[in-house]
Amino acid sequence: MTNLVETHSENQGAWASARWRRARGVAVLVMGCLAILSPFLRGELASLLVGLLLIACGVLEMLETFQADRESERRSAYLSGALSVLAGTLLLARPQLLLRGLALFVAGAFLIDGIGKTVAAVRARASSASWRRRLVSGLVNIGLALVLAAQWPVSGRAVVAILVGIRLLSAGWSMLLGREHKPGPIAEPPPRGLHPDRRLRLPPNPEFAAFEESLSVDEANQRWINAVWCWIFVVVFFAIHIGRMHVEWNLVGMIAPLVAAVGDVCTALVIAFGIILPCRLAWRELTRPVERRAWERQLARSEQGRGPGLLGRVWRIWLRARLRFSWRMARARHSPRAALNWGLQVGLPATAILIAVNPIWGFSWFFNSESWTTGIWDRWAEARTDVWRERMMEAVRKHYPASSIPDDRLFAVEPAGVAGSDDFSFLVLGDTGEGGAAQHSLRDQYLFLGRRQDVKFLVISSDVIYPEGAMLDYEPNFYLPFKGFTKPIYAIPGNHDWYDALEAFAANFLEPDAARASMHARMEVDNWWTTTTPRRIEAKIQEAARLRREYSVSTGWQRGPFFEVQTERFALIAVDTGVLRRVDTDQWAWLKAALERSREKFIMAILGHPLYAGGRYQGGTDEPIAGEWVAQDGPAEVAGYRLGAETTPFAEIHRLLRAHQVQIVLAGDTHYFEHYQEPYDAAGATRTMYHFVNGGGGAYMSIGTPLDWPREPAVADCAFYPRKDFLIEKLDRETPVWKEPLWLWVKHLHAWPLTAESMAGAFLYNRAPYVQSFVEVRVENSRDQVRVIPHGANGPLRWRELETFGSLVHRGKAGEDAVEFVVPMSSRHP
Repeated sequence: MTNLVETHSENQGAWASARWRRARGVAVLVMGCLAILSPFLRGELASLLVGLLLIACGVLEMLETFQADRESERRSAYLSGALSVLAGTLLLARPQLLLRGLALFVAGAFLIDGIGKTVAAVRARASSASWRRRLVSGLVNIGLALVLAAQWPVSGRAVVAILVGIRLLSAGWSMLLGREHKPGPIAEPPPRGLHPDRRLRLPPNPEFAAFEESLSVDEANQRWINAVWCWIFVVVFFAIHIGRMHVEWNLVGMIAPLVAAVGDVCTALVIAFGIILPCRLAWRELTRPVERRAWERQLARSEQGRGPGLLGRVWRIWLRARLRFSWRMARARHSPRAALNWGLQVGLPATAILIAVNPIWGFSWFFNSESWTTGIWDRWAEARTDVWRERMMEAVRKHYPASSIPDDRLFAVEPAGVAGSDDFSFLVLGDTGEGGAAQHSLRDQYLFLGRRQDVKFLVISSDVIYPEGAMLDYEPNFYLPFKGFTKPIYAIPGNHDWYDALEAFAANFLEPDAARASMHARMEVDNWWTTTTPRRIEAKIQEAARLRREYSVSTGWQRGPFFEVQTERFALIAVDTGVLRRVDTDQWAWLKAALERSREKFIMAILGHPLYAGGRYQGGTDEPIAGEWVAQDGPAEVAGYRLGAETTPFAEIHRLLRAHQVQIVLAGDTHYFEHYQEPYDAAGATRTMYHFVNGGGGAYMSIGTPLDWPREPAVADCAFYPRKDFLIEKLDRETPVWKEPLWLWVKHLHAWPLTAESMAGAFLYNRAPYVQSFVEVRVENSRDQVRVIPHGANGPLRWRELETFGSLVHRGKAGEDAVEFVVPMSSRHP
């Protein structure tokens, strides 16, 4: 009777397991369909959705580990799930790398998964009825890997999403039609009293059975205690993040600390299963012979009725600790709940230590979960920025009718002392707003220059506030660093400034009426699905006014996130390229009109993103697109250029600037100083466009610029600061031991399959020598030239501090000479 009851109970458990397996299979099939449809349904959010689906599929695949009967199936399921989670995580973190190294990584994940499933299927063909389905699934993954790696016969972001969807469909189909347990008598149970670690090859012993029973009782008694203190850790983490992040007390404000707390839990599991568990298993493997002999000696003395002795008592403590670990590992191999409980109990205390000592190592975008929430806002803002901006500017136009302000002056700013033909200067800083020592290292330099009579204003070219453009960060990250600079400050937003729907930026840099109209319009376009209210809008506008008075900082002169300065011979046009390096229809029309108003003048453009960075062209192809200029606009044309098959919105901006012979293009976003001199043909002559990357105003430095510089840069005459050898020497000296493997990976392997640029945030050192920079622009009408002078933390940069290529350095210039780039104002009319 007992055997019948046990058989019935076993069969019920098997049927329940089969039902859950089929449910998981259906879920993965649905996720595969969503992945295939994501490029057509979600557009810009396709990479985000595919990454989330891959992670979810990986978790469901790893659950198969606990249901597999054979070790080969268990390893195959775990490997497949782990690779899916890793690939999905990378898709979430760096979707822009999808068509570069990350595509190869995803292909590698599919290939390893396919080979693992194929080998497991071949080995199980004699004992498993489902080996053919597993073999087909493995071959499908191998085929998808080859397509991704070769980028043939198809390629592109949408194709990658579709291939990922096919991979999910294959995994779901394998789960759905996998082998089901057939009712029947249960296998003969193993002998009672075996050691949980079978590889010790110890005979059954009553001591093992008694200890295992005591462990089961202790585990049952402590289950709730362990759960409570794990939750206490999570709640404390959440409270710490609320205090450190200075969040606003509303639903949206709580998202950031919640994401940080979830990140802490994930970090705890990574530490437990990625660091602690492999180390403990390796140590157990190395010391297993010692453990075996110690158990044999202890059991022999016990059977002889002899006591363990003094040394034996010490050994007994160690052996019982090992037995406890082996027992927990044996339970974790067959129970997801047991595995999760062990991971949290071990990983959460280690994570608490990591959180506590993180400030000692220095702030890092990758090792601080409080910054991970920016990834969520980035995916959200990139799909909404153009819509928000267009509606905002429509509202501003309605508030300022043409009868009060002419349309050609609506987005113009008019700093004092620049309208005539006198000489004047202004400063441009990019990516300033981290509020750390690196940002303050430049403060004495731009305050000193700001006291000169010829310096009339200052422009911030990207990312005023990190990490989310929040109003609470404006006082420490903007007003305090610029206290003492009394000239007008203008700005164009970077991607981080858009993360709060540009509310704080509007409150601080736009006229109050324009800020109010913009924020109301954004609420309307989002159908009031926002925590922003009219009362909060007024509170932000009033807070910005208060901060201006307290710090005597001159802002609030703009009517939009883009603007122009028109003087007698010089025009400055600042363009907001949002998150995705593009402009909306309304700003495009304004840009074309502003360039038309600037004809016969020297034109300098400031963009939110650089056209050249890291030695490469950023317009969508490896080389600038040589479009054919036509006189009239048509339905298939943008800004007077015929669209080619490989054009991008950012490349079209470039084309428009070249068509109007813009002499200088300056941009932030990339945290470095770079310079490029691009030759191009226009109006029957060869022109030169001077490009400056000016994102070194205070944020962490993009070390990938020198480490991953191409052998043949997109432009022959170019330069960057600081030099590669200087940066490597600095990082060799300052990188702590625990980051040394990461630094070696980036230094020698360029962080493949990622990029050195993507890992730049892992190396942030707010200590001297500082390598931040900004530029001074001198418009010298009296000498018919414009000079661009880069400054560092200790004054103007010297030529010896730059790494140069081509014939950039003119004859007669020595290493100690100050760097300056001179552009004749008459260069557009040779």
